[in-house]
Amino acid sequence: MAKPIRKPTDSRRAGGDIAGPGGPHDQGAFVIDTTNAVLLDGCTVVMVDPVRDGHVDDPTLAMLLEGRINKTADRAVILYLFDANGAAAIISSLMALAPRIGPEFRQLLSARVETLLREGAM
Repeated sequence: MAKPIRKPTDSRRAGGDIAGPGGPHDQGAFVIDTTNAVLLDGCTVVMVDPVRDGHVDDPTLAMLLEGRINKTADRAVILYLFDANGAAAIISSLMALAPRIGPEFRQLLSARVETLLREGAM
């Protein structure tokens, strides 16, 4: 059964920020502003084959992220569109953090990738 279409979230209500020069390998080189940050509890990813003027453009990925807005009862449901380069940026950044997060995260990440490989998705 398909999920019902939800009312779009005004993305200006969601927020938060990361300030500073820090990257995935830096410690304490940044400040996090959690004001209106979305506490992620749902993620759906699909591939879109955009067609414009009868021509199929390069594949685009759509990622719907949802969760409660920090310090409120409101929820955010926001759709992000990106290409393979954007996907690579997300994946490589998470993989760079894996050793710092700890062995449990690395095991979970490895297990999910292995499952995808077994299922032929990669």
